[in-house]
This record gives sequence, structure tokens and C-alpha cells, in this order.
Amino acid sequence: MQNNDEKIGLNISEAANLMGISKNLMGELVKYPDFPCIKFKRRIVINKKMLQEWFDENSGRFFT
Repeated sequence: MQNNDEKIGLNISEAANLMGISKNLMGELVKYPDFPCIKFKRRIVINKKMLQEWFDENSGRFFT
């Protein structure tokens, strides 16, 4: 069971910080159709658990 204090979704800044990349780069990554996020108008929420899975599956891939 999940602790109520632990967030399941991250904003752009939090996800960028977690991955060690810039907010601008994270902003570009969320544009990919397979990226694990939900967009609510201008708000983007990144699935914290799926972010690790997405990273593992895409390691070695080159984004342009």
C-alpha cells in the first residue's frame, strides 16, 4: 500500500531533477507519444513509476 505522502505524479521540474536533466529537455521529452505522462490543458503530470520503466526501455535510444 502506498503512503499518502508519496506522490505518484511529478511535474516537469521534479521529473527533470529526478533524471538529472534540464527542465527544457524534460519539456521536450513529454512531447513524445510514448512518454508516460498525462496532459491536462497546460498541466503535465508524469507517472513516477512508469518514468523509470520508460527510461530503462529507452536506454541507448537517440532522440533528435
